[in-house]
Amino acid sequence: MKRIPESTWAEIRTAYASGISLREIARNMNIPEGTVLARAKREGWSRQRDNAKALVKREEAAKVVTPFEAASATMQQRGERHLGRMANIVEKTMPHVEAMEPGAILDRVDDVEKLDKVARRTFGISDHDSPDQMLVNIAILGQ
Repeated sequence: MKRIPESTWAEIRTAYASGISLREIARNMNIPEGTVLARAKREGWSRQRDNAKALVKREEAAKVVTPFEAASATMQQRGERHLGRMANIVEKTMPHVEAMEPGAILDRVDDVEKLDKVARRTFGISDHDSPDQMLVNIAILGQ
């Protein structure tokens, strides 16, 4: 009887862990099925594989989004949509505003600015965090 090297057993364990049956592995490697089955049983390979599968399932379940994260993402998306709409309004109205008398321009700009400020406060968006730093939403630049 020949002795099977540890490196071969490591390959067999890896193949089994990846989902190939022990009998199929034994046939493909020209090793008696009983030898492979006995070693797997003695070393608890099935238990190890089942534990690994359970751990993967737990890790996948841990990736569930919390209600806070979902609400935060929703608010962020709404804020981004608002910025896009505001940019669109500005693009559409600027030719009309430019054609208006100076006093009328100031009246309309105040209205648009008030709406923008209310929405920014609602969605937690700021123009800049410090006097020397300014944030630019590059998503609206491509529109």
